[in-house]
Amino acid sequence: MSLRKLRAYQEEAFWAPERLRRFFLLWLRQGGKTTTLGEQSLREMMIHKGRLITYASANLNMGSEMVEKEAKTWHDLLADLQALAASKKQKLEAGVRDSESDRAEWRPLPSNVAWENLADVMERNRLELRLWHSSTVCSRTKIIAASVRTAPSWSGSVKLDEAPFVQDLRNLLAELEPIFSTDPTFKFLMAGTLPPDYAHYSYELGMPADGRNEWPINPKGNWFKNRVGLWVHRVSVDDAAAAGRKVFDPDSGVEQTLEENREMSMDREGWDRSNRHKRPEVGTSAIAPITLDECIARGKARGVAGPDEPPPGWLDLVGKNKLALGLDLATTTNKKSNPSSLALMEQIGSEYVVRFVFWWKTSNPQVTRDKVRNVLMALRLSGKKARMLNVDASNERFFATDLRTAVQDLVPVNLVTGGEAAEYRGEAMIMKAYLGNLLANTAEDGKLALPSHRYLTDDIGRVFRKAGSFEADVGTNGEHGDCFDALKLALFGLAGRGEAFAEAIGFGPPPPGPPTGRNEGRLSSWQPTYKLNS
Repeated sequence: MSLRKLRAYQEEAFWAPERLRRFFLLWLRQGGKTTTLGEQSLREMMIHKGRLITYASANLNMGSEMVEKEAKTWHDLLADLQALAASKKQKLEAGVRDSESDRAEWRPLPSNVAWENLADVMERNRLELRLWHSSTVCSRTKIIAASVRTAPSWSGSVKLDEAPFVQDLRNLLAELEPIFSTDPTFKFLMAGTLPPDYAHYSYELGMPADGRNEWPINPKGNWFKNRVGLWVHRVSVDDAAAAGRKVFDPDSGVEQTLEENREMSMDREGWDRSNRHKRPEVGTSAIAPITLDECIARGKARGVAGPDEPPPGWLDLVGKNKLALGLDLATTTNKKSNPSSLALMEQIGSEYVVRFVFWWKTSNPQVTRDKVRNVLMALRLSGKKARMLNVDASNERFFATDLRTAVQDLVPVNLVTGGEAAEYRGEAMIMKAYLGNLLANTAEDGKLALPSHRYLTDDIGRVFRKAGSFEADVGTNGEHGDCFDALKLALFGLAGRGEAFAEAIGFGPPPPGPPTGRNEGRLSSWQPTYKLNS
């Protein structure tokens, strides 16, 4: 269908919508994504009379320079698409809407519109292409900025370009889900390269479910399913070279080998990421995705995770070593109710094995009391006992105190406040930062074993480092790093200050040097010996 000859991997992607409703193009930079997506859009408009396609690009959110770049690309592509439509005896026009509204009046732009004028229209989210099937019936492609703000106006098929540069991608994708339930012919395509920061959700979209890193060079690219079950078409610079794509010296214009081109790059790490999809080595995630994978592999068949209740069989996994529990109580963030989460951790030598973690949502405090008490009773009846339960009392102090009264006959309860002052080897920090680092460093040191569950992986992935502490993105159902918090609280009972408190209240020999005392919810001045990386 194309006027120009598509490379093998472009041809592969062009026809992929015939068999897939949704997929992600993980392509190298300058691999022809916009051209391929544009020609796909034209074909879909030709097939489906009255079809609306939303082409959303993150480039339109990133300032005038990127808008101009996008406008130049579409200016050149538009002429080809119009010629292609004409070859099929159809007319394709570019026009401008009077407002961002989908119902706004539309008027065609001159056929020789300059790219500068096109940039102005695109910057205001008003560019719309129309393919006329008759004088009254047309199919449309509107080209707008990709953001949660514009998402309510999206409809029909969606093509999301430069997805890794969408700031709130996870929530944007959740907003789009209802669109595809209305018509089985609607398509959803994303495109982009790995983000520079592995904390971005698109990193997960580009990672194979099986964790593989080695790929054969294939001019058609390689297909795989990612961690969220989405099909991904992976095309590296090596695949593109095998398909005939060439690279040239940025100064002389002389053809280069790929390695020569890489050597001349000022940012070789960026070149590897954008061209060979090498995993970024830096990021703001509390726990790096690679490290998280290792923790899950270490915890295989050693722990369980799930919603509402501890998954069946959890008690059989618990040994006779030191045990501690962590409870993160539900709060409200950005007007969304967060889940509660409870984790049980067992220390085996220098390793910390998560035996279970589960989560639930309720507005009834008694439900939470019952869940915690049921776990403690099950441990007692099996002849096992946790040395302590750490409860986050940062936002729910009253209920945390009430809960302690309800279960203190079964376990010592320690109320932890994230904002209280802490000190580690002379360095002042808040407890939230201390505990986050405690968990992150235990994982980094290869001493944490986690159960495998999609929800748990996503929840830990929401947590990122910020200003010396830790924050979390809020999910569509209020998820807010609640499992991460429960895990760090459980670990606190087996390492660091929490360990010191446990020893002091009679679970074993006292720590070196007596603690200076501890009041309700406050820390002693004892300094932990647990290593915290700088």
